[in-house]
Amino acid sequence: MTLFILRLFLFTLLPLLFAAVQIWLDKSTNSRDRRLEVVLIYLFALSMAGNGIGNFFAHFFMSDLVAESIGWPAGNPFQLEVAFSNLAIGLLGILAVSRRDGAREAAVLAATVFSLGATIVHFMDIVATGNLAPGNSYQNLINILRPALFIVFLYASRRAERAPGSEAGTQAFEIWRAPRAQVAGTVTGIVATGYGLGFAIQQPVLGSALGVIVAAIVAYLIISRAVKD
Repeated sequence: MTLFILRLFLFTLLPLLFAAVQIWLDKSTNSRDRRLEVVLIYLFALSMAGNGIGNFFAHFFMSDLVAESIGWPAGNPFQLEVAFSNLAIGLLGILAVSRRDGAREAAVLAATVFSLGATIVHFMDIVATGNLAPGNSYQNLINILRPALFIVFLYASRRAERAPGSEAGTQAFEIWRAPRAQVAGTVTGIVATGYGLGFAIQQPVLGSALGVIVAAIVAYLIISRAVKD
């Protein structure tokens, strides 16, 4: 249960928190296009890239621990296939941070199909066996919530782009966007490192907390410099 709450916070709620704080501190994020872009950058970076690559390492290197959290038998080679599926989604998340074209829709489609498919499988297992292990039950909340966030915010962003006066896609918008994408990528790397090191020392909550604190400080410094420039 603790691991579920930690992952819910790091890879679903934290991106929204970082985006909200950045919008509040960065006065240049003063249009609908820019506010939605900041939210999407953090969602693609942390919720998709960070979570996908993190799940790859979990299913590949800690497969027995993952199996135990789901309530499934350890040693199943299908976990390796799931690992590479997560890696593919994580790489799509990285691509979606740097690009604003149809790559974003493709990334959201892939992540949504995978998440909802996993949820269906988990519910089938619950009905068939009564397995209510956290990884088989609570995890479904994340599997539904995360794609919903992507769909809602990406739809809102595309709609804003079509509005008269939208600056999305202009040179000025891309110049503004570049350092914000850099911040999201840096934050993701630091948070993921803290999360991984926490498992290495058997203190995932402590490691993650330190990662979040360091990420927040670094993000503030980068954004402050970008605003001054």
